[in-house]
Amino acid sequence: MWVRFDGAIAGAAFRTGDRIVVGCWPRSPFGPFVDAMWARPDGARVLIAPAGAPLRFVSSQYRFEGAIAAETGASVRHDGLLFSGGPIELEMRLGSPGAMSALLTLRPKIVRTWGPWIWVEDALLRPLVGPLLGGGAGIRTRGVTPGGSAERYAIHDVRTAASVRASIDGVDLGPTAAPTSPAGFGFSEFPARPALVRVTSLFEPGCLPAA
Repeated sequence: MWVRFDGAIAGAAFRTGDRIVVGCWPRSPFGPFVDAMWARPDGARVLIAPAGAPLRFVSSQYRFEGAIAAETGASVRHDGLLFSGGPIELEMRLGSPGAMSALLTLRPKIVRTWGPWIWVEDALLRPLVGPLLGGGAGIRTRGVTPGGSAERYAIHDVRTAASVRASIDGVDLGPTAAPTSPAGFGFSEFPARPALVRVTSLFEPGCLPAA
């Protein structure tokens, strides 16, 4: 059985050069948890996650120069997300569902998580879907993590943000902006436009670290 994480990923880039990607996982092998991946303006990538299994697993699969063990929390609603963890505070308010959201939800849920269909979306539909999601060829639904595990993303819904506010150590990051370079956390980039993606992340069997 592939190792399954069900939840949502929210991300945004800012004029300061900071990029923040928040993962909210109400269902995971470790129980509910929230993590954040922060790419600083100097290019350093920092993981913020609860101590123990969540921090060990995420840091083993993705690329970081540092990690902060911290209490994290997030509230995901139909109209947005609130996140707090370590030095980061983030509030995202979502716009109305658009054509892309309607198109994605037309697929039966059992199809979305089916390996061959994820391959089709990655190999054949990416040239179309990537630009619609705002990330071009950098968005992938299958690949190999920097830690060496095969991973698949089953995308259930995408909602772009109407507004985003974030701060680092209490300092407001100001307006969002399109990223000028890849964050490089893993094999896939987040959409260039601030958004929230409801997703199932599937890792190959045997990838979990020892207790």
